[in-house]
Amino acid sequence: MRRFSILIVAFFITFSIIGPHTVVEKNVENWNNVSYWKYNPIGVPPEWYGYLVGLPKTEWLRGTYQNGSFVYYYNFHYSKVPQNILIIPNTTRNLKIVLVDPRGKEYNLWNGIVSGYLNLATLSSSIIDIARDKCNPKPTWSQLLFHNPLRVIFSKPGTDCVFNFIPLKGTYKIIITGTFGRLNRGDEPKVRVLGLSYGRLGTDVYGRDIWTGYAYGARETIEVSVLGAGILALLALIMGALSAVATNLGKPIDVTSRILTSIPPLPLAVVLVLIFGRIKYGVTPLSLRININPYAMAFIVAIVFLGTSSREIRSIVKEELKKDYIESSRAIGATQLQIVRFHVLPVLVPYVVYLFAISVPGIIGFITLLGFFNVIPGFNWGTMMSTPLRAGITTYVPYWWEIVPLGLSLGLVAYAFIDIGRLVESKFFRKA
Repeated sequence: MRRFSILIVAFFITFSIIGPHTVVEKNVENWNNVSYWKYNPIGVPPEWYGYLVGLPKTEWLRGTYQNGSFVYYYNFHYSKVPQNILIIPNTTRNLKIVLVDPRGKEYNLWNGIVSGYLNLATLSSSIIDIARDKCNPKPTWSQLLFHNPLRVIFSKPGTDCVFNFIPLKGTYKIIITGTFGRLNRGDEPKVRVLGLSYGRLGTDVYGRDIWTGYAYGARETIEVSVLGAGILALLALIMGALSAVATNLGKPIDVTSRILTSIPPLPLAVVLVLIFGRIKYGVTPLSLRININPYAMAFIVAIVFLGTSSREIRSIVKEELKKDYIESSRAIGATQLQIVRFHVLPVLVPYVVYLFAISVPGIIGFITLLGFFNVIPGFNWGTMMSTPLRAGITTYVPYWWEIVPLGLSLGLVAYAFIDIGRLVESKFFRKA
């Protein structure tokens, strides 16, 4: 099992290096820009899950230019309709949009100017006309208002389009042309199908790509946690050892460690982040961001946990100083610092390694927890945890594709480092 733990640690360190290169940098820059994600479906699971259960995937349709019109083909073979279909024009001219179903039946969807983009899942007079032609029984306007209007477009003729949807599977064509003449090749619009699945890890309540937050956030999370644990172990060793020695330097260090122990970690971390970080305000609370150097953040998390860790090391040093061989060293003229350096320090090294191992998962969890309180220093896994607070606890939906990757990662990293820590601990106590 120790080999398994080492493999887990190696995997996450490697992933923290490679993962950020698998995301689009522009997605990271616009993570808090809600309007940037408007062409993504909201709250849908990953594509691989959609493939297993038969959910429409999110995709851009490729158009072909035919006699002044653009034709897009959509292969619909699902039991559920997409969340939406968007038509994004590239001209200010009037457009005529026609849908041709697998039977060859044509339906007019739009005729006029498209401002911004056209949302086909919006209830319109065209949808009402199609429903009257296809559906049996004929749905009322109020019935269609509370169901996805795309059910009307993709339903089998002569069936209940609203309450007992039966899909008409096959290849659909969306034909876009000018109302008063041919379109030029440079006028090509974009057609975006917002399916019920998206990407590697799906989307959140804002339509943001969860893989971006997970993969890019891994680098700073792992980097800060490992570096922070290293700084913590080193400072705890120095402070714990010196505070146990009755010198002019040891007494103020002892008082400092007592003060750090008495301060709650979370408020202390928030204050230090606000002091050393730079707050970037936006138009909305969602766009607020705290920029901080990762090395400064590593030092902050080390300070937060330094009090308790240094007190533990101080206790070990105090116990060691009571042993007989230490008294023998004093008898032959060894100073306190010489005793600590040559006798106590070799005993402390295994415990410091153990402290480092068990601190890493704790720091990762702490950084992630900070995000839940909207304190996000940099871009890390706490960025994803801030979603419930920003979206509003009452309206937030905890999608499993958000929770499982973080929970599983935190669990595996914690298990691996604690297992390695136990290995060091067992050898340490055997030596003791």
